[in-house]
Amino acid sequence: MKMRVGMLAVLVLVGLLYAVKHHSKHESLVSDTQIGLRKAPLEDERDLRLHSYEYHKLPPGESKRFERAYENAPPMIPHDVTGLLPITKDNNQCLGCHMPDVASTVGATPVPKSHFFDFRHNRPAKEGSISDARFNCTQCHAPQANAKPLVKNNFKPVFSNKALEFRSDFMDVVDVGVKDLTKTKE
Repeated sequence: MKMRVGMLAVLVLVGLLYAVKHHSKHESLVSDTQIGLRKAPLEDERDLRLHSYEYHKLPPGESKRFERAYENAPPMIPHDVTGLLPITKDNNQCLGCHMPDVASTVGATPVPKSHFFDFRHNRPAKEGSISDARFNCTQCHAPQANAKPLVKNNFKPVFSNKALEFRSDFMDVVDVGVKDLTKTKE
């Protein structure tokens, strides 16, 4: 055992010496200002310049819905969220229009069935209420801004059903391909 530890220590030492020697020969190593999209030192944000974005100011009902990024992706918020934030467990303005019994009357996208299910405990949430893990809408749904992509993206979503561009069937497909280990073979 001592021999293995000794050999490991020697290998680590040789690796460190090689890395130091290699580093001094090549000054073209990547710096922290060359990685990522921020182009500013990670330890100092004085030179960091944030872009200014304009969010859509159209009120709910007057805005254009966006196709989901992929099937069952959280949709973007296409309308102004002024006065709707912050969202808390006891004060969620989104639900005033997006609860399924109201959504159809105001033309809003209804909260999907998955938001009424407690996945942590594998059971439906309390009758008629959103799961405790799903009340914070902006955890997954973000307002749409006029931001230009920072990197080119050629991804094109493929929807198994045209209706899923604007709706979710997650609860219908969540168990697809999952083996039920609770059933015993007979």
